[in-house]
Amino acid sequence: MVDVVILGSMAFDSLETPFGKVENALGGSATYAATAASLFVKPGIVSIVGSDFPKEHSNFLESRGIDLKGVEHAQGKTFYWRGKYGFDINAAETLDVQLNVVEGFDPKVPEEYKNADYLFL
Repeated sequence: MVDVVILGSMAFDSLETPFGKVENALGGSATYAATAASLFVKPGIVSIVGSDFPKEHSNFLESRGIDLKGVEHAQGKTFYWRGKYGFDINAAETLDVQLNVVEGFDPKVPEEYKNADYLFL
């Protein structure tokens, strides 16, 4: 059983800041929310990833106690975001967005998630 169901994106993020840059890092709102929530509760994610999503990312999330039964694996590419931050780290400039498998996503909530105390969208 999970305490909180998190429905959101799982993505590859490429970003640049005045302090460095990274390509194709694990990103997405569901990923970040679930990782933070895992410090306090048992989260479960409802999302979609493409066939290019590496097992090491799933392993990382599962190592945090995050349940991935609600993550659909589809043929195609995972959602992608590229952005840039200046010295004001609160303001991002989006340079590229590729919806990929998210475009046709129809969320399916696993039965064992339906008794969760909270839903985070």
